[in-house]
Amino acid sequence: MTEILNKGDLVAASGGIVPAAVLVEELTSDLPDDLAEARSYRRLLEDALSMAMEARAELADAQRRVAVLEHQARTDEVTGLLNRRGFEAAMEGALARTRRFGEKGVLVIVDLDGFKTVNDTHGHAAGDLVLSAVGTILSRHTRDTDSVARIGGDEFAIILTEATLDGARKRVRCLDQLLNYATVPWHGVQIPIRASFGTVPYGPKDQAETLFSRADEAMYARKRSRAS
Repeated sequence: MTEILNKGDLVAASGGIVPAAVLVEELTSDLPDDLAEARSYRRLLEDALSMAMEARAELADAQRRVAVLEHQARTDEVTGLLNRRGFEAAMEGALARTRRFGEKGVLVIVDLDGFKTVNDTHGHAAGDLVLSAVGTILSRHTRDTDSVARIGGDEFAIILTEATLDGARKRVRCLDQLLNYATVPWHGVQIPIRASFGTVPYGPKDQAETLFSRADEAMYARKRSRAS
């Protein structure tokens, strides 16, 4: 029996990729010669292995479904970016790395100017298209290591990881130009995109809520300066 259990352990370690018939043959190769007893034991093994493999497949399928649901819970359905929940988790992760490793970074808040007019004039479908275009521009012109999100309404946020304030400002100037010169085609009309940015560096002593508040203040100061 000890030998059989050891073989079973090896089967489990192999990832269950060996056909059940082969496993049963291996496990029953040294059973007693009593034919009835051997057949009964073989059937028990076949049933047990079949149930184990079905359970393994069901577990893998459940894990895939959970992963999909977790992704959906963190993703904005209009833009495909992180949503606020996903971004808050990314921000906490960035701050944790800053506290542990001294990694520098910058939080950027982006708010669309005059977005309500787009919805009122052209409808919410046009507004969603503008939001999607903004998300595409922001994600294409940031790094894979950065985090980009739509955190609500017409407001977006970016975490520029391992970035200095000077480097982040250069990146923001590029994004500013890309967004504010972009237009979205809608039924023969070109809808202009207008956006204001707020930028603030973060460090090991910062808290997420305070950072968002400071970045928002910088963004609204920029918005007021454009309006004047």
